[in-house]
Amino acid sequence: MKILKFYNYVLLIGLGLLAVGCEKPVDPYPDFESVPHGLGKYKAGTATSMFFGINGSKLEGDLQWISTDGKVTISQVDLYVSWSESYLDQDGLPKTAVHGKKKITTLASPGAARTPQAWSFTAADLYNLYKGISFDYKDGAGARNVFDNPKDARRSASSYFSPNDKFVISWGFKAQDGRYFDTWSGGICNNSVGANCTLTFGVVCNSALEGTYKGVTSGTSTDGCCPGTVEAEATVTLKKVGTGKYEISDFSSGLYKKWYEIYGIDDAYIANTDKTKNKLIGDLTDACNKISGAWTEPFGETLTITGDVDPATGKITYNWVNGYGDKASVTLTKQ
Repeated sequence: MKILKFYNYVLLIGLGLLAVGCEKPVDPYPDFESVPHGLGKYKAGTATSMFFGINGSKLEGDLQWISTDGKVTISQVDLYVSWSESYLDQDGLPKTAVHGKKKITTLASPGAARTPQAWSFTAADLYNLYKGISFDYKDGAGARNVFDNPKDARRSASSYFSPNDKFVISWGFKAQDGRYFDTWSGGICNNSVGANCTLTFGVVCNSALEGTYKGVTSGTSTDGCCPGTVEAEATVTLKKVGTGKYEISDFSSGLYKKWYEIYGIDDAYIANTDKTKNKLIGDLTDACNKISGAWTEPFGETLTITGDVDPATGKITYNWVNGYGDKASVTLTKQ
């Protein structure tokens, strides 16, 4: 009996090996699923970043879908935006707040393969997309609306986004067979000729303050010549000398003349355009509507200036103080 069972086992094993030997061999070159990809571009000659303080700032571009083997046809093209924000935590360390990925638009038509389809959106469109989101900045205040965030004081109703913000544009393709494609391998994204997977953009400052202004000022002097608060007006010019850098013709807007004409700050002094001799002239910097400046004023003391630009009106307001303790506030309104 034991011998019979042994022979039965051997027979079963042999039949199994025979069956395996009759199976179709595995194809080492399988047919891969047809996958589309895309190519996104910014419109030639247009901005590739949003401008700070301009909620109507617009990005424009085009997107085409590509089917390398021609076996897939796209019926819908979607455009997405991902938003992240840099900030400092309560210990002063840099952190990133990730605000997610949202669909900004569906293109009117997918078009044919390799046919660019236009897209565009504004900072206001982005705001409407994200305006309800909140984030916990881990400062003890809990989650709060991102657009009411003391971590970035430059964010306001007139400036939805700030230079701390970074964005990524991506896309998704719906095929006629119902499949949806919105993720690709690094090889397609980084190494394919004529294809990409994302576009990036940020928020930059657009500074254009050069011109002639009416300056109005009010300040106090520590000199015995000029007790109390004194007001003055003058015509002030800003000359552009670099990106976001301007030469101001009279930082005091006529106040130094009113105070110190007896000490030589007279019409002849003010008329001198050589800033090595006329120390009312100095350089201001505009960094995303934040005004700053520092140089030596006419009597040899350090002068510091800090202020702001109202992006809606272009009005410039700043405070200055010198080493003696003289100080004033100035408002410049463009003429």
